[in-house]
Amino acid sequence: MAFTATPLLPGDLFDSAAKFAAAADARTAELAKVRERDEHAAKLWEQATELGWPAIMVPEEQGGIGGGIPDIAALVEGGARAALPLPLVPACAIVPILLQAAGEAGQAALASLAEGAARIIPVLPEDAPGLHATRQGEAWQLDGAAEGIARLPGLTHLLVACAAEGGPALLLVEASGLCLRPHERLDGQPSLDASFDGTAARLLAQGEAVEAALVRAQDAGAFLCCMEAVAAMGAALEQTVAYLNTRVQFGQPLASFQALRHRTVELYVTYETSRALMRHLLEQAEAGTPWTARELSLAKLHIGPAARAFAKEVIQLHGGMGLTEELAAVRLAKRLLLVEFEYGDSITRAEALLAA
Repeated sequence: MAFTATPLLPGDLFDSAAKFAAAADARTAELAKVRERDEHAAKLWEQATELGWPAIMVPEEQGGIGGGIPDIAALVEGGARAALPLPLVPACAIVPILLQAAGEAGQAALASLAEGAARIIPVLPEDAPGLHATRQGEAWQLDGAAEGIARLPGLTHLLVACAAEGGPALLLVEASGLCLRPHERLDGQPSLDASFDGTAARLLAQGEAVEAALVRAQDAGAFLCCMEAVAAMGAALEQTVAYLNTRVQFGQPLASFQALRHRTVELYVTYETSRALMRHLLEQAEAGTPWTARELSLAKLHIGPAARAFAKEVIQLHGGMGLTEELAAVRLAKRLLLVEFEYGDSITRAEALLAA
Protein backbone atom coordinates (compact mmCIF):
# COMPACT_ATOMS: atom_id res chain seq x y z
CA MET A 1 0.00 0.00 0.00
CA ALA A 2 1.08 3.57 -0.63
CA PHE A 3 -0.60 6.88 0.17
CA THR A 4 0.36 10.56 0.27
CA ALA A 5 -2.21 13.21 1.18
CA THR A 6 -2.55 16.07 -1.30
CA PRO A 7 -3.04 19.48 0.34
CA LEU A 8 -6.12 21.49 -0.56
CA LEU A 9 -4.12 24.72 -0.44
CA PRO A 10 -0.54 24.03 -1.56
CA GLY A 11 1.84 26.95 -1.52
CA ASP A 12 4.35 28.81 0.60
CA LEU A 13 2.02 29.39 3.54
CA PHE A 14 1.03 25.73 3.72
CA ASP A 15 4.61 24.55 3.34
CA SER A 16 6.00 26.87 6.01
CA ALA A 17 3.23 25.96 8.46
CA ALA A 18 3.67 22.23 7.82
CA LYS A 19 7.45 22.41 8.38
CA PHE A 20 6.94 24.56 11.48
CA ALA A 21 4.40 22.09 12.91
CA ALA A 22 6.57 19.04 12.13
CA ALA A 23 9.55 20.56 13.94
CA ALA A 24 7.33 21.54 16.88
CA ASP A 25 5.81 18.06 17.10
CA ALA A 26 9.24 16.43 17.25
CA ARG A 27 9.89 18.43 20.41
CA THR A 28 6.37 17.89 21.81
CA ALA A 29 6.89 14.12 21.64
CA GLU A 30 9.78 14.47 24.11
CA LEU A 31 7.85 16.43 26.74
CA ALA A 32 6.02 14.55 29.48
CA LYS A 33 5.08 17.40 31.85
CA VAL A 34 2.36 20.00 31.26
CA ARG A 35 4.67 22.80 32.42
CA GLU A 36 7.25 21.80 29.81
CA ARG A 37 4.60 21.75 27.09
CA ASP A 38 3.38 25.20 28.17
CA GLU A 39 6.91 26.58 27.90
CA HIS A 40 7.23 24.96 24.49
CA ALA A 41 3.93 26.52 23.34
CA ALA A 42 5.12 29.94 24.52
CA LYS A 43 8.25 29.68 22.37
CA LEU A 44 6.17 28.51 19.41
CA TRP A 45 3.83 31.49 19.67
CA GLU A 46 6.79 33.88 19.79
CA GLN A 47 8.00 32.36 16.53
CA ALA A 48 4.50 32.45 15.02
CA THR A 49 4.24 36.15 15.89
CA GLU A 50 7.60 36.84 14.25
CA LEU A 51 6.31 35.07 11.14
CA GLY A 52 3.31 37.42 11.11
CA TRP A 53 0.60 34.78 11.53
CA PRO A 54 -1.62 36.87 13.88
CA ALA A 55 -1.56 39.69 11.30
CA ILE A 56 -2.76 37.65 8.32
CA MET A 57 -6.43 38.71 8.58
CA VAL A 58 -5.78 42.18 9.97
CA PRO A 59 -6.51 44.88 7.33
CA GLU A 60 -3.53 46.63 5.77
CA GLU A 61 -4.80 49.96 7.15
CA GLN A 62 -4.08 48.64 10.66
CA GLY A 63 -0.66 47.29 9.75
CA GLY A 64 -1.77 43.77 8.88
CA ILE A 65 -1.40 41.61 5.80
CA GLY A 66 -5.01 41.95 4.68
CA GLY A 67 -5.53 38.28 3.92
CA GLY A 68 -8.75 36.31 3.97
CA ILE A 69 -10.18 32.96 4.97
CA PRO A 70 -8.26 30.99 2.28
CA ASP A 71 -4.97 32.34 3.66
CA ILE A 72 -5.79 31.29 7.20
CA ALA A 73 -7.08 27.97 5.86
CA ALA A 74 -3.68 27.27 4.27
CA LEU A 75 -1.99 28.07 7.58
CA VAL A 76 -4.40 25.85 9.53
CA GLU A 77 -4.06 23.01 7.02
CA GLY A 78 -0.29 23.02 7.32
CA GLY A 79 -0.29 23.21 11.10
CA ALA A 80 -2.90 20.47 11.44
CA ARG A 81 -0.66 17.90 9.76
CA ALA A 82 1.28 17.67 13.03
CA ALA A 83 -1.41 18.75 15.51
CA LEU A 84 0.30 22.08 16.18
CA PRO A 85 -0.63 23.02 19.79
CA LEU A 86 -1.43 26.67 19.05
CA PRO A 87 -4.89 28.31 18.90
CA LEU A 88 -4.56 29.45 15.28
CA VAL A 89 -8.28 29.58 14.54
CA PRO A 90 -9.43 31.66 17.53
CA ALA A 91 -6.38 33.94 17.67
CA CYS A 92 -5.71 34.46 13.95
CA ALA A 93 -9.23 34.28 12.48
CA ILE A 94 -12.02 34.76 15.02
CA VAL A 95 -10.46 37.76 16.80
CA PRO A 96 -9.84 39.82 13.61
CA ILE A 97 -13.35 39.07 12.33
CA LEU A 98 -14.93 40.30 15.56
CA LEU A 99 -12.68 43.36 15.91
CA GLN A 100 -13.43 44.51 12.37
CA ALA A 101 -17.13 44.54 13.28
CA ALA A 102 -16.34 47.11 15.98
CA GLY A 103 -15.40 49.77 13.43
CA GLU A 104 -13.21 52.58 14.77
CA ALA A 105 -13.40 51.19 18.31
CA GLY A 106 -11.60 48.04 17.20
CA GLN A 107 -8.88 49.64 15.07
CA ALA A 108 -6.40 50.20 17.90
CA ALA A 109 -6.74 46.59 19.02
CA LEU A 110 -6.26 45.39 15.43
CA ALA A 111 -3.09 47.46 15.10
CA SER A 112 -1.74 46.08 18.38
CA LEU A 113 -2.63 42.58 17.24
CA ALA A 114 -0.74 43.04 13.97
CA GLU A 115 2.43 44.26 15.65
CA GLY A 116 2.32 41.54 18.30
CA ALA A 117 1.83 43.87 21.26
CA ALA A 118 -1.65 42.50 22.00
CA ARG A 119 -2.45 38.81 22.40
CA ILE A 120 -6.19 38.37 22.33
CA ILE A 121 -8.43 35.31 22.65
CA PRO A 122 -12.18 35.36 21.94
CA VAL A 123 -14.88 34.24 24.34
CA LEU A 124 -17.91 33.22 22.30
CA PRO A 125 -21.44 32.64 23.65
CA GLU A 126 -21.03 28.86 23.31
CA ASP A 127 -18.06 29.04 25.74
CA ALA A 128 -19.99 31.05 28.31
CA PRO A 129 -23.78 30.70 27.95
CA GLY A 130 -24.47 32.40 31.30
CA LEU A 131 -22.12 35.34 30.84
CA HIS A 132 -23.76 38.76 30.61
CA ALA A 133 -22.71 42.41 30.53
CA THR A 134 -24.36 45.29 32.37
CA ARG A 135 -23.90 49.00 32.09
CA GLN A 136 -22.99 51.02 35.18
CA GLY A 137 -23.19 54.67 34.13
CA GLU A 138 -20.52 55.07 31.45
CA ALA A 139 -18.76 51.86 32.46
CA TRP A 140 -19.49 48.20 31.68
CA GLN A 141 -18.99 45.10 33.77
CA LEU A 142 -19.14 41.36 33.21
CA ASP A 143 -20.59 38.64 35.42
CA GLY A 144 -20.45 34.89 34.88
CA ALA A 145 -17.87 32.36 33.77
CA ALA A 146 -16.34 30.89 30.62
CA GLU A 147 -14.97 27.37 30.34
CA GLY A 148 -12.61 25.68 27.93
CA ILE A 149 -11.52 28.76 26.01
CA ALA A 150 -8.21 28.78 24.17
CA ARG A 151 -5.14 29.81 26.15
CA LEU A 152 -2.57 31.98 24.44
CA PRO A 153 0.94 32.37 25.91
CA GLY A 154 1.34 35.89 27.25
CA LEU A 155 -2.39 36.57 26.99
CA THR A 156 -3.17 40.30 27.31
CA HIS A 157 -6.91 40.53 26.60
CA LEU A 158 -10.12 38.56 26.23
CA LEU A 159 -12.53 39.63 23.51
CA VAL A 160 -15.93 38.77 24.96
CA ALA A 161 -19.16 38.48 22.99
CA CYS A 162 -22.14 38.04 25.29
CA ALA A 163 -25.71 39.04 26.06
CA ALA A 164 -26.46 42.55 27.31
CA GLU A 165 -29.40 44.89 27.63
CA GLY A 166 -29.82 46.46 24.22
CA GLY A 167 -28.53 43.47 22.27
CA PRO A 168 -25.41 41.32 22.09
CA ALA A 169 -22.27 43.19 23.09
CA LEU A 170 -18.60 42.92 22.15
CA LEU A 171 -16.27 43.90 24.98
CA LEU A 172 -12.52 43.95 25.54
CA VAL A 173 -11.25 42.81 28.94
CA GLU A 174 -7.70 42.99 30.29
CA ALA A 175 -6.48 39.55 31.27
CA SER A 176 -4.27 40.80 34.10
CA GLY A 177 -7.17 41.34 36.51
CA LEU A 178 -9.03 38.11 35.83
CA CYS A 179 -9.23 34.84 37.72
CA LEU A 180 -7.87 32.41 35.12
CA ARG A 181 -7.47 28.67 35.68
CA PRO A 182 -5.15 27.11 33.08
CA HIS A 183 -5.36 23.48 32.00
CA GLU A 184 -4.72 21.31 28.98
CA ARG A 185 -7.32 19.76 26.71
CA LEU A 186 -7.40 16.14 25.61
CA ASP A 187 -5.72 17.10 22.34
CA GLY A 188 -2.87 18.93 24.08
CA GLN A 189 -4.19 22.41 23.27
CA PRO A 190 -3.61 24.87 26.16
CA SER A 191 -6.93 26.16 27.50
CA LEU A 192 -8.36 27.97 30.48
CA ASP A 193 -11.47 28.77 32.49
CA ALA A 194 -12.23 32.38 33.39
CA SER A 195 -14.41 33.86 36.13
CA PHE A 196 -16.03 37.30 35.86
CA ASP A 197 -17.42 38.95 38.97
CA GLY A 198 -18.21 42.55 38.23
CA THR A 199 -15.15 42.66 35.96
CA ALA A 200 -14.57 46.00 34.23
CA ALA A 201 -14.78 45.85 30.44
CA ARG A 202 -14.60 48.25 27.52
CA LEU A 203 -17.52 48.18 25.10
CA LEU A 204 -16.45 48.02 21.45
CA ALA A 205 -19.79 47.42 19.71
CA GLN A 206 -23.34 46.35 20.36
CA GLY A 207 -26.45 45.28 18.49
CA GLU A 208 -26.90 43.99 14.96
CA ALA A 209 -23.26 44.51 13.97
CA VAL A 210 -22.12 42.18 16.76
CA GLU A 211 -24.82 39.63 15.97
CA ALA A 212 -23.78 39.53 12.29
CA ALA A 213 -20.09 39.32 13.22
CA LEU A 214 -20.80 36.38 15.53
CA VAL A 215 -22.44 34.50 12.68
CA ARG A 216 -19.44 35.17 10.43
CA ALA A 217 -17.01 34.17 13.17
CA GLN A 218 -18.90 30.98 14.00
CA ASP A 219 -19.09 30.01 10.33
CA ALA A 220 -15.40 30.75 9.79
CA GLY A 221 -14.52 28.74 12.87
CA ALA A 222 -16.56 25.76 11.69
CA PHE A 223 -15.00 25.90 8.22
CA LEU A 224 -11.45 26.13 9.55
CA CYS A 225 -12.10 23.42 12.12
CA CYS A 226 -13.24 21.10 9.32
CA MET A 227 -10.19 22.06 7.26
CA GLU A 228 -8.02 21.14 10.22
CA ALA A 229 -9.80 17.79 10.54
CA VAL A 230 -9.27 16.89 6.87
CA ALA A 231 -5.58 17.75 7.07
CA ALA A 232 -5.19 15.71 10.26
CA MET A 233 -7.01 12.79 8.64
CA GLY A 234 -4.64 12.88 5.68
CA ALA A 235 -1.54 12.93 7.87
CA ALA A 236 -2.88 10.19 10.16
CA LEU A 237 -3.71 8.00 7.16
CA GLU A 238 -0.19 8.47 5.79
CA GLN A 239 1.29 7.38 9.10
CA THR A 240 -1.09 4.44 9.42
CA VAL A 241 -0.23 3.13 5.94
CA ALA A 242 3.49 3.55 6.67
CA TYR A 243 3.10 1.64 9.94
CA LEU A 244 1.22 -1.24 8.28
CA ASN A 245 3.86 -1.44 5.54
CA THR A 246 6.77 -1.69 7.98
CA ARG A 247 5.33 -3.56 10.98
CA VAL A 248 5.94 -7.32 10.61
CA GLN A 249 3.70 -9.93 12.22
CA PHE A 250 3.79 -13.70 11.59
CA GLY A 251 6.71 -13.15 9.25
CA GLN A 252 5.04 -10.66 6.91
CA PRO A 253 4.05 -6.96 6.86
CA LEU A 254 0.68 -6.09 8.39
CA ALA A 255 -0.23 -4.45 5.08
CA SER A 256 -0.40 -7.90 3.49
CA PHE A 257 -3.40 -8.91 5.62
CA GLN A 258 -6.61 -8.41 3.69
CA ALA A 259 -8.75 -7.46 6.70
CA LEU A 260 -6.39 -4.61 7.60
CA ARG A 261 -6.23 -3.45 3.99
CA HIS A 262 -10.04 -3.24 3.87
CA ARG A 263 -10.15 -1.20 7.07
CA THR A 264 -7.49 1.14 5.68
CA VAL A 265 -9.53 1.61 2.50
CA GLU A 266 -12.52 2.61 4.63
CA LEU A 267 -10.34 5.30 6.23
CA TYR A 268 -9.34 6.45 2.76
CA VAL A 269 -12.97 6.73 1.65
CA THR A 270 -13.80 8.76 4.78
CA TYR A 271 -10.86 11.06 4.10
CA GLU A 272 -11.67 11.60 0.43
CA THR A 273 -15.37 12.24 1.15
CA SER A 274 -14.51 14.83 3.78
CA ARG A 275 -11.90 16.37 1.51
CA ALA A 276 -14.45 16.72 -1.30
CA LEU A 277 -16.84 18.57 1.01
CA MET A 278 -14.08 20.98 1.99
CA ARG A 279 -12.99 21.44 -1.62
CA HIS A 280 -16.53 22.59 -2.46
CA LEU A 281 -16.65 25.08 0.41
CA LEU A 282 -13.13 26.29 -0.31
CA GLU A 283 -13.97 27.04 -3.94
CA GLN A 284 -16.75 29.32 -2.72
CA ALA A 285 -14.44 31.05 -0.26
CA GLU A 286 -11.78 31.59 -2.93
CA ALA A 287 -14.41 33.02 -5.28
CA GLY A 288 -15.62 35.43 -2.61
CA THR A 289 -19.03 33.76 -2.57
CA PRO A 290 -20.22 33.10 0.99
CA TRP A 291 -21.22 29.52 1.64
CA THR A 292 -24.77 28.94 2.80
CA ALA A 293 -25.51 28.04 6.40
CA ARG A 294 -27.04 24.78 5.18
CA GLU A 295 -23.90 23.71 3.28
CA LEU A 296 -21.63 24.54 6.18
CA SER A 297 -23.82 22.75 8.71
CA LEU A 298 -24.01 19.66 6.50
CA ALA A 299 -20.22 19.61 6.13
CA LYS A 300 -19.67 20.03 9.88
CA LEU A 301 -22.34 17.46 10.67
CA HIS A 302 -20.58 14.92 8.43
CA ILE A 303 -16.94 15.68 9.23
CA GLY A 304 -17.32 15.94 13.02
CA PRO A 305 -18.56 12.38 13.69
CA ALA A 306 -16.44 11.06 10.81
CA ALA A 307 -13.31 12.50 12.44
CA ARG A 308 -14.16 10.80 15.73
CA ALA A 309 -14.66 7.41 14.02
CA PHE A 310 -11.50 7.98 11.99
CA ALA A 311 -9.46 8.60 15.14
CA LYS A 312 -10.75 5.40 16.74
CA GLU A 313 -9.81 3.31 13.72
CA VAL A 314 -6.34 4.83 13.46
CA ILE A 315 -5.65 3.80 17.05
CA GLN A 316 -6.99 0.29 16.40
CA LEU A 317 -4.81 -0.19 13.31
CA HIS A 318 -1.73 0.77 15.29
CA GLY A 319 -2.51 -1.92 17.87
CA GLY A 320 -0.66 -1.56 21.15
CA MET A 321 1.50 1.20 19.67
CA GLY A 322 -1.67 3.25 19.32
CA LEU A 323 -1.73 3.71 23.08
CA THR A 324 1.71 5.32 23.32
CA GLU A 325 1.91 9.09 23.80
CA GLU A 326 5.07 9.34 21.71
CA LEU A 327 3.34 8.23 18.51
CA ALA A 328 2.51 11.16 16.19
CA ALA A 329 -0.68 9.44 14.99
CA VAL A 330 -1.98 9.41 18.57
CA ARG A 331 -1.69 13.20 18.83
CA LEU A 332 -3.52 13.55 15.52
CA ALA A 333 -6.22 11.15 16.70
CA LYS A 334 -6.74 13.12 19.91
CA ARG A 335 -7.19 16.30 17.89
CA LEU A 336 -9.74 14.57 15.64
CA LEU A 337 -11.78 13.47 18.66
CA LEU A 338 -12.66 17.08 19.55
CA VAL A 339 -13.56 18.41 16.09
CA GLU A 340 -17.19 17.37 16.49
CA PHE A 341 -17.67 19.65 19.51
CA GLU A 342 -16.16 22.91 18.24
CA TYR A 343 -18.01 25.84 16.60
CA GLY A 344 -21.37 24.14 16.71
CA ASP A 345 -21.53 20.50 17.80
CA SER A 346 -23.52 17.86 15.95
CA ILE A 347 -26.70 18.48 17.95
CA THR A 348 -26.55 22.24 17.32
CA ARG A 349 -25.91 21.77 13.60
CA ALA A 350 -28.68 19.19 13.25
CA GLU A 351 -31.16 21.48 15.02
CA ALA A 352 -30.18 24.35 12.74
CA LEU A 353 -30.81 22.21 9.67
CA LEU A 354 -34.18 21.05 10.97
CA ALA A 355 -35.22 24.61 11.75
CA ALA A 356 -34.23 25.92 8.31
